[in-house]
Amino acid sequence: MSTSGASNPFSATFWRSPRPPHAFVLTSDRLVYVGPSDPTRRAALSAAPAFRVLTRSLPAETFTPGPDGSPHAGPALAGALQRLLAEAGAKIHAASLVVPDGWVKLLVIDADEPERHAREVEEVLRWKFGRAFGEPVPALRLSWQPAGPGAEGTRVLALAASEQAASSWETPFERAGIRVGSLETAAFAVSVLGARAVGEGFLVWVDDEAATTLVFAGGQLRFARTRSFTDPLEAVQDIRLAVTFGLPVRSPEAPPVDVTAACAAGPADSPVVGALRAFRAGAGAAEPDLLTQVRLVPGATVTPAAAAEEASTLAALGTLAGGD
Repeated sequence: MSTSGASNPFSATFWRSPRPPHAFVLTSDRLVYVGPSDPTRRAALSAAPAFRVLTRSLPAETFTPGPDGSPHAGPALAGALQRLLAEAGAKIHAASLVVPDGWVKLLVIDADEPERHAREVEEVLRWKFGRAFGEPVPALRLSWQPAGPGAEGTRVLALAASEQAASSWETPFERAGIRVGSLETAAFAVSVLGARAVGEGFLVWVDDEAATTLVFAGGQLRFARTRSFTDPLEAVQDIRLAVTFGLPVRSPEAPPVDVTAACAAGPADSPVVGALRAFRAGAGAAEPDLLTQVRLVPGATVTPAAAAEEASTLAALGTLAGGD
């Protein structure tokens, strides 16, 4: 895995190190904490893990758009964090932080031996991301990994965010004495558990107004795409295109790969997931494996129970499982 800068960039599924047993999920209107019900626990997951979920609403003025449109957190985030920590009642030294998929940009390119030519690959990525972020190009938090054979050379998957925006999300935690050991997006957080359900196929995760498709083949992540949506049916069409591009080419006589491939999707109550289920039912395909708490973390107990199937809780459970 190649990264830029001294600070820990997006970990996603790009690498998995032992994680602290605490996770925060930041959205446009909420800050959510998920951690062990027993504050003395040092492991995130066990044979029968028990978690508690704490939530604080964020005022409308918490975020302001940066020059490139990225959400920059203001002082209100620090205030919500302090209130959440007071309720948690435990000293948290390190935690993972999950943000919405739409807060970062995702790019797929082909490169010749990228690990041998890491500097050249990063220069190309920064140039391409610069076009996506617009002028003036901000300092970027960048992370990338090889993803198997591409059309020409090796496929490379990359994530980037404005460094100023990413720092604004992390700074309140650092000032509270919490080291952000992992910063990742929701779809990649869930993917560590969801990929076990998919095997070779694809995973769909929907949060806010963005749908992310992750395609797995040959035991690795092969393709990824995040798209904003307003119409769930249009989102399903984009998901199908992503799957067709990401999975190996089959003969013209074979059934469409977006129909035959294994599929996992969540959260279950998303309109996009509902539209995907309807499409697959109409095409005679297997029902998507719904990414629920029971499916992702069997035997876990979540308090309050009503929070168990919320998207933020599932993303937190995914990032907590990252080191397992």
